[in-house]
Amino acid sequence: MVRSPSHIVIAMSFAIAAAGPLFAGAVRAADRPNVVIFLADDMGWADVGYKGSPIETPSLDRLAREGTRLERFYATPVCSPTRAALMTGRDPMRLGIVYHALMPWHHHGVAFDERFMPQAFRDAGYQTAMIGKWHLGHTFPEHLPNARGFDHFYGHLHTAVDFFEHTIQGGYDFQRNGESLKSGDAGEYATTLAGREAARWIRARDTDKPFFLYVPFLAPHSPMQAPKDLIAKYAFIPEKTPNQRPLDRRINAAMIDSLDQAIGWTLDALDQEGIADDTIVLFFSDNGGSASNGSSNAPLRGFKLQTFEGGIRVLALARWPNQLAAGALSDQLMTVADVFPTLASAAGVPVGAAKPIEGHDVWRGLASGTPIERKDPVFFTCETPIEDIYHHAVIHAGWKLVQIEDHVLERLTLTNYLFRIREDPNEEHDLSAKHPDVVADLSARIHGWRALHPLGGTGTALVPHPGWRPPRDWADLAPAMGEIQNGDVSGEDLGMGLPQLQGIKEQLQRAYGDRGRLIYDSDLD
Repeated sequence: MVRSPSHIVIAMSFAIAAAGPLFAGAVRAADRPNVVIFLADDMGWADVGYKGSPIETPSLDRLAREGTRLERFYATPVCSPTRAALMTGRDPMRLGIVYHALMPWHHHGVAFDERFMPQAFRDAGYQTAMIGKWHLGHTFPEHLPNARGFDHFYGHLHTAVDFFEHTIQGGYDFQRNGESLKSGDAGEYATTLAGREAARWIRARDTDKPFFLYVPFLAPHSPMQAPKDLIAKYAFIPEKTPNQRPLDRRINAAMIDSLDQAIGWTLDALDQEGIADDTIVLFFSDNGGSASNGSSNAPLRGFKLQTFEGGIRVLALARWPNQLAAGALSDQLMTVADVFPTLASAAGVPVGAAKPIEGHDVWRGLASGTPIERKDPVFFTCETPIEDIYHHAVIHAGWKLVQIEDHVLERLTLTNYLFRIREDPNEEHDLSAKHPDVVADLSARIHGWRALHPLGGTGTALVPHPGWRPPRDWADLAPAMGEIQNGDVSGEDLGMGLPQLQGIKEQLQRAYGDRGRLIYDSDLD
Protein backbone atom coordinates (compact mmCIF):
# COMPACT_ATOMS: atom_id res chain seq x y z
CA MET A 1 0.00 0.00 0.00
CA VAL A 2 1.52 3.29 -1.12
CA ARG A 3 1.25 6.14 1.33
CA SER A 4 0.24 9.53 -0.05
CA PRO A 5 2.60 12.46 0.54
CA SER A 6 1.38 14.69 3.36
CA HIS A 7 0.79 17.71 1.13
CA ILE A 8 -1.52 15.65 -1.06
CA VAL A 9 -3.41 14.47 2.01
CA ILE A 10 -3.93 18.06 3.15
CA ALA A 11 -5.10 19.17 -0.27
CA MET A 12 -7.56 16.29 -0.40
CA SER A 13 -8.98 17.12 3.01
CA PHE A 14 -9.53 20.77 2.10
CA ALA A 15 -11.11 19.82 -1.22
CA ILE A 16 -13.53 17.45 0.47
CA ALA A 17 -14.38 20.03 3.13
CA ALA A 18 -15.05 22.68 0.51
CA ALA A 19 -17.35 20.31 -1.40
CA GLY A 20 -19.07 19.10 1.77
CA PRO A 21 -22.46 20.85 1.50
CA LEU A 22 -22.92 19.54 -2.07
CA PHE A 23 -23.16 15.99 -0.76
CA ALA A 24 -25.56 16.62 2.13
CA GLY A 25 -28.65 14.43 1.98
CA ALA A 26 -27.49 12.41 -1.03
CA VAL A 27 -24.04 11.24 0.01
CA ARG A 28 -22.91 7.77 -1.03
CA ALA A 29 -20.73 5.55 1.15
CA ALA A 30 -17.82 5.93 -1.28
CA ASP A 31 -17.90 9.73 -1.14
CA ARG A 32 -16.96 10.18 2.50
CA PRO A 33 -15.15 8.19 5.18
CA ASN A 34 -16.95 6.29 7.89
CA VAL A 35 -16.15 7.36 11.46
CA VAL A 36 -15.76 5.11 14.50
CA ILE A 37 -15.02 6.61 17.94
CA PHE A 38 -14.04 4.29 20.77
CA LEU A 39 -14.05 5.86 24.24
CA ALA A 40 -12.55 4.12 27.27
CA ASP A 41 -13.48 5.17 30.80
CA ASP A 42 -10.76 5.88 33.41
CA MET A 43 -8.04 4.07 31.45
CA GLY A 44 -4.48 4.61 32.65
CA TRP A 45 -1.79 6.20 30.46
CA ALA A 46 0.50 3.17 30.86
CA ASP A 47 -2.09 0.38 30.74
CA VAL A 48 -1.59 -0.79 27.16
CA GLY A 49 0.77 -3.28 25.59
CA TYR A 50 2.46 -0.78 23.28
CA LYS A 51 3.61 1.15 26.37
CA GLY A 52 5.05 -1.97 28.00
CA SER A 53 2.11 -2.98 30.20
CA PRO A 54 1.62 -6.67 31.02
CA ILE A 55 -2.04 -6.18 30.10
CA GLU A 56 -2.70 -7.74 26.71
CA THR A 57 -4.13 -5.16 24.29
CA PRO A 58 -3.50 -6.51 20.77
CA SER A 59 -6.30 -4.46 19.20
CA LEU A 60 -5.05 -1.15 20.61
CA ASP A 61 -1.49 -2.19 19.78
CA ARG A 62 -2.67 -2.75 16.22
CA LEU A 63 -4.20 0.74 16.05
CA ALA A 64 -0.94 2.19 17.38
CA ARG A 65 0.99 0.27 14.73
CA GLU A 66 -1.35 1.04 11.82
CA GLY A 67 -2.28 4.56 12.91
CA THR A 68 -0.93 7.62 14.69
CA ARG A 69 -0.41 7.93 18.44
CA LEU A 70 -1.77 11.27 19.64
CA GLU A 71 0.67 11.88 22.47
CA ARG A 72 -0.63 15.32 23.45
CA PHE A 73 -4.35 14.62 23.55
CA TYR A 74 -6.23 16.18 26.49
CA ALA A 75 -9.59 15.33 28.01
CA THR A 76 -11.19 16.76 31.14
CA PRO A 77 -10.50 15.20 34.56
CA VAL A 78 -13.94 13.57 34.85
CA CYS A 79 -16.59 11.75 32.78
CA SER A 80 -19.53 13.98 31.80
CA PRO A 81 -17.56 17.15 30.92
CA THR A 82 -15.43 15.16 28.47
CA ARG A 83 -18.53 13.74 26.81
CA ALA A 84 -20.20 17.16 26.64
CA ALA A 85 -17.13 18.67 24.96
CA LEU A 86 -16.83 15.69 22.59
CA MET A 87 -20.41 15.85 21.42
CA THR A 88 -20.60 19.65 20.98
CA GLY A 89 -17.06 20.88 20.34
CA ARG A 90 -17.77 23.47 23.02
CA ASP A 91 -16.08 24.42 26.26
CA PRO A 92 -17.81 22.45 29.05
CA MET A 93 -17.46 25.51 31.31
CA ARG A 94 -19.92 27.37 29.09
CA LEU A 95 -22.20 24.32 28.99
CA GLY A 96 -22.41 24.21 32.78
CA ILE A 97 -21.20 20.59 32.87
CA VAL A 98 -17.62 20.98 34.03
CA TYR A 99 -16.97 20.53 37.75
CA HIS A 100 -18.38 17.07 38.21
CA ALA A 101 -20.15 14.19 36.51
CA LEU A 102 -23.91 13.91 36.20
CA MET A 103 -25.34 11.71 38.93
CA PRO A 104 -28.56 9.65 38.79
CA TRP A 105 -30.34 12.21 41.01
CA HIS A 106 -29.39 15.12 38.72
CA HIS A 107 -31.88 16.50 36.19
CA HIS A 108 -29.17 18.28 34.22
CA GLY A 109 -28.17 17.81 30.61
CA VAL A 110 -26.63 19.81 27.80
CA ALA A 111 -28.88 22.69 26.71
CA PHE A 112 -31.42 21.62 24.13
CA ASP A 113 -30.27 24.16 21.54
CA GLU A 114 -26.66 22.92 21.46
CA ARG A 115 -25.80 21.00 18.29
CA PHE A 116 -24.32 17.52 18.72
CA MET A 117 -21.73 15.90 16.45
CA PRO A 118 -24.02 13.05 15.28
CA GLN A 119 -26.63 15.63 14.25
CA ALA A 120 -24.09 17.23 11.92
CA PHE A 121 -23.09 13.87 10.43
CA ARG A 122 -26.69 12.73 10.06
CA ASP A 123 -27.61 16.00 8.32
CA ALA A 124 -24.76 15.30 5.91
CA GLY A 125 -26.25 11.93 4.94
CA TYR A 126 -24.63 9.63 7.49
CA GLN A 127 -26.36 6.84 9.40
CA THR A 128 -25.52 7.18 13.09
CA ALA A 129 -25.32 4.84 16.06
CA MET A 130 -24.21 4.91 19.68
CA ILE A 131 -23.41 1.80 21.70
CA GLY A 132 -22.42 2.02 25.36
CA LYS A 133 -22.42 4.64 28.12
CA TRP A 134 -24.24 7.97 27.59
CA HIS A 135 -23.88 10.02 30.82
CA LEU A 136 -25.20 13.28 29.36
CA GLY A 137 -28.71 13.46 30.76
CA HIS A 138 -31.39 10.90 31.55
CA THR A 139 -34.49 12.72 32.82
CA PHE A 140 -36.05 14.28 29.71
CA PRO A 141 -36.55 12.59 26.31
CA GLU A 142 -34.83 15.56 24.69
CA HIS A 143 -31.62 14.70 26.56
CA LEU A 144 -31.42 11.10 25.35
CA PRO A 145 -29.16 9.82 22.53
CA ASN A 146 -31.98 9.27 20.02
CA ALA A 147 -32.92 12.95 20.37
CA ARG A 148 -29.31 14.07 19.96
CA GLY A 149 -28.65 12.71 16.49
CA PHE A 150 -28.26 8.97 16.97
CA ASP A 151 -30.53 6.80 14.81
CA HIS A 152 -29.64 3.79 16.96
CA PHE A 153 -28.86 3.64 20.68
CA TYR A 154 -27.93 0.47 22.57
CA GLY A 155 -26.55 0.86 26.06
CA HIS A 156 -27.05 2.62 29.38
CA LEU A 157 -27.67 6.20 30.46
CA HIS A 158 -25.51 6.30 33.60
CA THR A 159 -22.02 5.60 34.83
CA ALA A 160 -21.03 2.98 37.45
CA VAL A 161 -23.71 0.61 36.16
CA ASP A 162 -23.29 -3.00 37.33
CA PHE A 163 -21.55 -4.83 34.46
CA PHE A 164 -23.58 -8.02 34.90
CA GLU A 165 -26.87 -6.94 36.47
CA HIS A 166 -27.05 -3.64 34.51
CA THR A 167 -28.46 -1.72 37.45
CA ILE A 168 -27.70 1.63 39.08
CA GLN A 169 -29.29 2.75 42.36
CA GLY A 170 -31.36 -0.42 42.16
CA GLY A 171 -32.94 0.58 38.82
CA TYR A 172 -32.34 -1.37 35.62
CA ASP A 173 -30.36 0.62 33.04
CA PHE A 174 -29.89 -1.11 29.68
CA GLN A 175 -31.97 -0.36 26.61
CA ARG A 176 -32.27 -0.35 22.85
CA ASN A 177 -33.81 2.86 21.48
CA GLY A 178 -35.89 3.49 24.58
CA GLU A 179 -37.00 -0.10 25.05
CA SER A 180 -35.72 -1.84 28.17
CA LEU A 181 -33.65 -5.00 27.66
CA LYS A 182 -34.35 -6.28 31.15
CA SER A 183 -35.69 -9.62 29.96
CA GLY A 184 -33.16 -10.18 27.21
CA ASP A 185 -29.55 -9.67 28.25
CA ALA A 186 -29.31 -12.73 30.55
CA GLY A 187 -26.78 -11.09 32.86
CA GLU A 188 -24.03 -10.90 30.25
CA TYR A 189 -20.96 -8.71 30.71
CA ALA A 190 -21.63 -5.18 29.46
CA THR A 191 -18.35 -4.77 27.58
CA THR A 192 -18.98 -8.00 25.71
CA LEU A 193 -22.49 -6.89 24.81
CA ALA A 194 -21.21 -3.53 23.50
CA GLY A 195 -18.53 -5.17 21.35
CA ARG A 196 -20.97 -7.64 19.84
CA GLU A 197 -23.53 -4.93 19.11
CA ALA A 198 -20.97 -2.65 17.44
CA ALA A 199 -19.82 -5.44 15.13
CA ARG A 200 -23.42 -6.50 14.43
CA TRP A 201 -24.50 -2.95 13.62
CA ILE A 202 -21.64 -2.49 11.14
CA ARG A 203 -22.61 -5.67 9.31
CA ALA A 204 -26.32 -4.73 9.30
CA ARG A 205 -25.81 -1.12 8.17
CA ASP A 206 -27.07 0.45 4.97
CA THR A 207 -24.05 -0.10 2.71
CA ASP A 208 -25.13 2.72 0.42
CA LYS A 209 -24.48 5.37 3.09
CA PRO A 210 -21.44 6.23 5.23
CA PHE A 211 -21.77 5.81 8.96
CA PHE A 212 -20.86 7.49 12.23
CA LEU A 213 -20.46 5.01 15.11
CA TYR A 214 -19.75 6.06 18.71
CA VAL A 215 -18.78 3.29 21.16
CA PRO A 216 -18.20 4.65 24.69
CA PHE A 217 -17.32 1.74 27.00
CA LEU A 218 -17.81 1.83 30.76
CA ALA A 219 -14.62 -0.21 31.29
CA PRO A 220 -12.40 0.07 33.23
CA HIS A 221 -14.53 2.38 35.40
CA SER A 222 -15.96 1.04 38.65
CA PRO A 223 -17.70 -1.14 39.72
CA MET A 224 -14.61 -3.30 39.42
CA GLN A 225 -16.05 -6.36 37.73
CA ALA A 226 -14.81 -8.69 35.01
CA PRO A 227 -15.31 -12.23 33.75
CA LYS A 228 -13.69 -14.76 36.10
CA ASP A 229 -11.49 -16.29 33.41
CA LEU A 230 -9.96 -12.91 32.60
CA ILE A 231 -9.34 -12.12 36.26
CA ALA A 232 -7.57 -15.50 36.62
CA LYS A 233 -5.48 -14.68 33.54
CA TYR A 234 -3.87 -11.78 35.45
CA ALA A 235 -3.23 -13.62 38.71
CA PHE A 236 0.48 -12.82 38.30
CA ILE A 237 -0.16 -9.07 38.78
CA PRO A 238 0.39 -7.97 42.43
CA GLU A 239 -2.84 -7.06 44.16
CA LYS A 240 -1.21 -4.14 45.96
CA THR A 241 0.90 -1.17 45.02
CA PRO A 242 4.50 -0.90 46.32
CA ASN A 243 3.22 1.06 49.32
CA GLN A 244 0.87 -1.85 50.08
CA ARG A 245 -2.33 0.01 49.30
CA PRO A 246 -4.90 -2.60 48.18
CA LEU A 247 -6.23 -1.96 44.69
CA ASP A 248 -8.23 -3.88 42.10
CA ARG A 249 -5.21 -4.22 39.83
CA ARG A 250 -6.05 -7.69 38.51
CA ILE A 251 -9.66 -6.79 37.84
CA ASN A 252 -8.59 -3.55 36.15
CA ALA A 253 -6.32 -5.58 33.85
CA ALA A 254 -9.13 -8.01 33.07
CA MET A 255 -11.52 -5.14 32.27
CA ILE A 256 -9.02 -3.58 29.87
CA ASP A 257 -8.41 -6.97 28.24
CA SER A 258 -12.16 -7.35 27.69
CA LEU A 259 -12.41 -3.83 26.28
CA ASP A 260 -9.59 -4.57 23.86
CA GLN A 261 -11.33 -7.73 22.70
CA ALA A 262 -14.55 -5.78 22.05
CA ILE A 263 -12.61 -3.22 20.01
CA GLY A 264 -11.05 -6.10 18.11
CA TRP A 265 -14.45 -7.47 17.10
CA THR A 266 -15.37 -4.07 15.70
CA LEU A 267 -12.10 -3.76 13.78
CA ASP A 268 -12.62 -7.28 12.44
CA ALA A 269 -16.06 -6.27 11.19
CA LEU A 270 -14.49 -3.33 9.31
CA ASP A 271 -11.97 -5.71 7.74
CA GLN A 272 -14.55 -8.31 6.81
CA GLU A 273 -16.80 -5.67 5.25
CA GLY A 274 -13.84 -4.35 3.25
CA ILE A 275 -14.20 -0.81 4.58
CA ALA A 276 -11.23 -0.45 6.95
CA ASP A 277 -9.35 1.80 4.52
CA ASP A 278 -12.44 4.03 4.21
CA THR A 279 -12.95 4.45 7.96
CA ILE A 280 -11.49 6.94 10.43
CA VAL A 281 -11.00 5.19 13.77
CA LEU A 282 -10.37 7.27 16.88
CA PHE A 283 -9.69 5.86 20.34
CA PHE A 284 -9.13 7.76 23.59
CA SER A 285 -9.94 7.71 27.31
CA ASP A 286 -12.38 10.13 28.89
CA ASN A 287 -9.84 11.07 31.60
CA GLY A 288 -6.75 9.64 33.21
CA GLY A 289 -6.67 6.43 35.19
CA SER A 290 -8.24 6.39 38.63
CA ALA A 291 -6.13 6.08 41.77
CA SER A 292 -8.68 3.70 43.26
CA ASN A 293 -9.02 1.13 40.50
CA GLY A 294 -5.41 0.05 40.02
CA SER A 295 -4.63 2.16 36.95
CA SER A 296 -1.14 3.32 36.10
CA ASN A 297 -0.49 6.74 34.58
CA ALA A 298 3.29 6.42 34.86
CA PRO A 299 5.39 8.39 34.27
CA LEU A 300 2.78 11.13 34.31
CA ARG A 301 1.90 12.79 37.59
CA GLY A 302 -1.57 12.51 39.06
CA PHE A 303 -4.84 10.69 38.42
CA LYS A 304 -8.48 11.19 37.52
CA LEU A 305 -10.10 14.19 39.29
CA GLN A 306 -6.77 16.05 39.18
CA THR A 307 -5.42 18.48 36.62
CA PHE A 308 -1.88 17.18 36.69
CA GLU A 309 -1.05 15.43 33.41
CA GLY A 310 -2.05 12.00 34.71
CA GLY A 311 -5.63 13.22 35.10
CA ILE A 312 -6.07 14.97 31.74
CA ARG A 313 -3.45 13.79 29.24
CA VAL A 314 -4.91 10.54 27.94
CA LEU A 315 -4.22 7.63 25.66
CA ALA A 316 -5.34 8.46 22.12
CA LEU A 317 -4.95 6.78 18.73
CA ALA A 318 -6.19 7.68 15.25
CA ARG A 319 -6.16 5.48 12.15
CA TRP A 320 -7.14 6.30 8.60
CA PRO A 321 -5.05 4.29 6.11
CA ASN A 322 -3.34 6.40 3.42
CA GLN A 323 -4.31 9.59 5.24
CA LEU A 324 -2.60 9.34 8.64
CA ALA A 325 0.94 8.01 8.97
CA ALA A 326 1.25 4.48 10.34
CA GLY A 327 3.29 4.05 13.50
CA ALA A 328 3.77 7.80 13.92
CA LEU A 329 3.75 9.84 17.12
CA SER A 330 1.90 13.14 16.79
CA ASP A 331 2.95 16.10 18.94
CA GLN A 332 -0.18 18.04 17.98
CA LEU A 333 -1.87 19.51 21.05
CA MET A 334 -5.46 18.34 20.73
CA THR A 335 -8.35 18.48 23.18
CA VAL A 336 -11.57 16.52 23.31
CA ALA A 337 -13.43 19.66 22.16
CA ASP A 338 -11.34 19.58 18.97
CA VAL A 339 -12.67 16.17 17.92
CA PHE A 340 -15.95 17.41 16.41
CA PRO A 341 -14.48 20.13 14.15
CA THR A 342 -11.47 17.94 13.27
CA LEU A 343 -13.48 14.90 12.21
CA ALA A 344 -15.97 17.10 10.41
CA SER A 345 -13.12 18.69 8.47
CA ALA A 346 -11.58 15.34 7.59
CA ALA A 347 -14.93 13.96 6.42
CA GLY A 348 -16.13 17.09 4.63
CA VAL A 349 -19.10 17.49 6.96
CA PRO A 350 -20.33 21.02 7.82
CA VAL A 351 -20.36 21.57 11.58
CA GLY A 352 -23.48 23.69 11.21
CA ALA A 353 -23.50 24.99 14.78
CA ALA A 354 -25.50 28.14 15.41
CA LYS A 355 -23.16 29.13 18.23
CA PRO A 356 -19.39 29.55 17.97
CA ILE A 357 -17.58 26.41 19.10
CA GLU A 358 -14.38 26.59 21.09
CA GLY A 359 -12.89 23.42 19.58
CA HIS A 360 -10.22 23.74 16.89
CA ASP A 361 -9.90 21.94 13.57
CA VAL A 362 -6.45 20.32 13.85
CA TRP A 363 -6.85 17.90 10.96
CA ARG A 364 -4.08 19.58 8.97
CA GLY A 365 -1.65 19.13 11.87
CA LEU A 366 -2.52 15.45 12.24
CA ALA A 367 -2.39 14.66 8.52
CA SER A 368 0.83 16.54 7.78
CA GLY A 369 2.72 15.52 10.91
CA THR A 370 3.54 19.18 11.53
CA PRO A 371 1.65 20.45 14.59
CA ILE A 372 -0.48 23.55 14.33
CA GLU A 373 0.47 26.07 16.99
CA ARG A 374 -2.27 26.78 19.47
CA LYS A 375 -2.39 30.43 20.53
CA ASP A 376 -5.36 30.40 22.89
CA PRO A 377 -5.18 28.87 26.38
CA VAL A 378 -6.57 25.45 27.25
CA PHE A 379 -8.34 25.15 30.60
CA PHE A 380 -9.22 22.27 32.93
CA THR A 381 -11.06 22.00 36.23
CA CYS A 382 -12.62 19.45 38.55
CA GLU A 383 -14.23 19.36 41.96
CA THR A 384 -13.05 16.47 44.13
CA PRO A 385 -16.11 16.12 46.31
CA ILE A 386 -14.89 13.94 49.16
CA GLU A 387 -12.07 16.27 50.14
CA ASP A 388 -13.84 19.46 48.98
CA ILE A 389 -10.89 20.26 46.75
CA TYR A 390 -10.91 21.96 43.36
CA HIS A 391 -8.19 21.29 40.80
CA HIS A 392 -7.72 23.88 38.03
CA ALA A 393 -5.15 24.17 35.26
CA VAL A 394 -4.31 26.19 32.18
CA ILE A 395 -1.82 25.48 29.38
CA HIS A 396 -0.68 28.54 27.48
CA ALA A 397 2.44 29.72 25.66
CA GLY A 398 4.52 26.77 26.80
CA TRP A 399 3.52 27.11 30.45
CA LYS A 400 1.15 25.05 32.55
CA LEU A 401 -0.25 26.33 35.83
CA VAL A 402 -1.95 23.87 38.21
CA GLN A 403 -3.97 25.32 41.06
CA ILE A 404 -5.27 23.29 43.99
CA GLU A 405 -8.02 25.02 45.95
CA ASP A 406 -8.54 23.29 49.30
CA HIS A 407 -11.71 24.19 51.23
CA VAL A 408 -12.02 23.35 54.93
CA LEU A 409 -15.20 25.08 56.03
CA GLU A 410 -14.21 28.74 56.62
CA ARG A 411 -10.57 28.27 55.57
CA LEU A 412 -9.28 28.10 51.99
CA THR A 413 -5.75 27.25 50.86
CA LEU A 414 -4.60 27.87 47.28
CA THR A 415 -1.45 26.16 46.03
CA ASN A 416 0.17 26.93 42.68
CA TYR A 417 2.43 24.70 40.59
CA LEU A 418 4.05 26.08 37.44
CA PHE A 419 5.70 23.94 34.76
CA ARG A 420 7.31 24.29 31.34
CA ILE A 421 5.12 21.48 30.14
CA ARG A 422 6.88 20.59 26.88
CA GLU A 423 10.25 20.24 28.59
CA ASP A 424 8.80 18.78 31.79
CA PRO A 425 5.80 16.60 30.83
CA ASN A 426 6.05 14.63 34.08
CA GLU A 427 5.71 17.85 36.10
CA GLU A 428 8.73 17.30 38.30
CA HIS A 429 10.03 20.90 38.48
CA ASP A 430 7.75 23.52 40.00
CA LEU A 431 8.81 26.98 38.77
CA SER A 432 6.09 29.02 40.50
CA ALA A 433 8.51 30.70 42.96
CA LYS A 434 10.81 31.80 40.13
CA HIS A 435 8.09 33.23 37.88
CA PRO A 436 5.42 34.96 40.00
CA ASP A 437 4.47 37.15 37.05
CA VAL A 438 3.57 34.10 34.96
CA VAL A 439 1.60 32.65 37.88
CA ALA A 440 -0.32 35.91 38.24
CA ASP A 441 -1.13 36.09 34.53
CA LEU A 442 -2.28 32.47 34.27
CA SER A 443 -4.24 32.75 37.53
CA ALA A 444 -6.14 35.70 36.10
CA ARG A 445 -6.92 33.67 32.98
CA ILE A 446 -8.32 30.81 35.07
CA HIS A 447 -10.41 33.30 37.05
CA GLY A 448 -11.85 34.81 33.87
CA TRP A 449 -12.62 31.37 32.45
CA ARG A 450 -14.40 30.18 35.58
CA ALA A 451 -16.59 33.29 35.48
CA LEU A 452 -18.19 31.84 32.33
CA HIS A 453 -19.89 29.11 34.34
CA PRO A 454 -23.70 29.36 34.27
CA LEU A 455 -25.00 29.38 37.82
CA GLY A 456 -27.47 26.63 37.05
CA GLY A 457 -24.68 24.25 36.06
CA THR A 458 -23.79 20.99 37.74
CA GLY A 459 -22.02 20.80 41.07
CA THR A 460 -21.08 18.11 43.52
CA ALA A 461 -23.82 15.88 44.84
CA LEU A 462 -22.22 12.77 46.26
CA VAL A 463 -25.50 11.42 47.57
CA PRO A 464 -29.10 12.20 46.68
CA HIS A 465 -31.52 14.20 48.75
CA PRO A 466 -33.48 11.83 51.01
CA GLY A 467 -36.64 12.81 49.16
CA TRP A 468 -35.33 11.44 45.85
CA ARG A 469 -36.21 7.97 44.61
CA PRO A 470 -34.87 6.16 41.52
CA PRO A 471 -37.11 4.45 38.96
CA ARG A 472 -37.28 0.69 38.76
CA ASP A 473 -36.25 0.88 35.11
CA TRP A 474 -34.40 3.92 33.77
CA ALA A 475 -35.80 3.40 30.27
CA ASP A 476 -39.22 4.33 31.69
CA LEU A 477 -38.21 7.58 33.40
CA ALA A 478 -37.86 10.06 30.54
CA PRO A 479 -41.08 9.11 28.71
CA ALA A 480 -42.96 9.35 32.01
CA MET A 481 -41.90 12.99 32.35
CA GLY A 482 -44.33 13.90 29.56
CA GLU A 483 -44.11 16.99 27.39
CA ILE A 484 -41.87 19.86 28.43
CA GLN A 485 -42.15 23.52 27.59
CA ASN A 486 -40.02 25.00 24.84
CA GLY A 487 -37.90 28.09 25.27
CA ASP A 488 -35.22 29.42 27.58
CA VAL A 489 -36.34 29.29 31.20
CA SER A 490 -33.39 31.50 32.18
CA GLY A 491 -34.65 34.27 29.91
CA GLU A 492 -36.76 37.28 30.80
CA ASP A 493 -37.86 36.17 34.25
CA LEU A 494 -34.86 34.95 36.20
CA GLY A 495 -37.07 33.78 39.05
CA MET A 496 -35.49 36.27 41.45
CA GLY A 497 -38.75 37.66 42.79
CA LEU A 498 -37.87 41.12 41.45
CA PRO A 499 -40.55 42.04 38.88
CA GLN A 500 -39.07 45.50 38.41
CA LEU A 501 -35.91 43.93 37.04
CA GLN A 502 -37.52 41.44 34.70
CA GLY A 503 -36.20 41.76 31.19
CA ILE A 504 -33.11 43.72 32.21
CA LYS A 505 -30.80 40.75 31.74
CA GLU A 506 -27.72 42.66 30.71
CA GLN A 507 -27.85 44.94 33.72
CA LEU A 508 -28.25 41.97 36.02
CA GLN A 509 -25.27 40.20 34.50
CA ARG A 510 -23.06 43.25 34.73
CA ALA A 511 -24.06 43.71 38.34
CA TYR A 512 -23.27 40.11 39.11
CA GLY A 513 -19.86 40.44 37.45
CA ASP A 514 -17.26 37.70 37.43
CA ARG A 515 -19.00 35.35 39.85
CA GLY A 516 -20.64 33.32 37.07
CA ARG A 517 -23.25 33.70 34.33
CA LEU A 518 -26.86 34.36 35.24
CA ILE A 519 -27.67 34.04 31.55
CA TYR A 520 -26.62 30.80 29.89
CA ASP A 521 -23.62 31.08 27.57
CA SER A 522 -23.28 34.85 28.08
CA ASP A 523 -20.20 36.96 27.39
CA LEU A 524 -21.56 40.00 29.18
CA ASP A 525 -19.28 41.48 31.84
